[in-house]
Amino acid sequence: MIKALLVVINVGISGDYTTEMPSMKECLEMRTVIAKQDPDVETLCLPVANETAKIQEFFWIFMDMVDQIKSNEFEWDNLDNLNDTIRSEENKSTNNTSVFR
Repeated sequence: MIKALLVVINVGISGDYTTEMPSMKECLEMRTVIAKQDPDVETLCLPVANETAKIQEFFWIFMDMVDQIKSNEFEWDNLDNLNDTIRSEENKSTNNTSVFR
């Protein structure tokens, strides 16, 4: 459900009034009630994004980034271990060779 922001503006009086409404349907209903009370007052219903959904989406994006970093770290550690093993094997083979003259 999309929340809405009801903006009420009275042209003759400076300032405006805004209030968050639980749904767009309720906002539109309140808008007609206000228009019946004073036809000179301008009203507007604006959709308002759910902040919880935005934060949750950001959190999931962040967690995906953390998972990718961990995965890359694991791959680099494995590559380093493989390189160390290869170097160790190369050192063993060069130390065990004898030179005949």
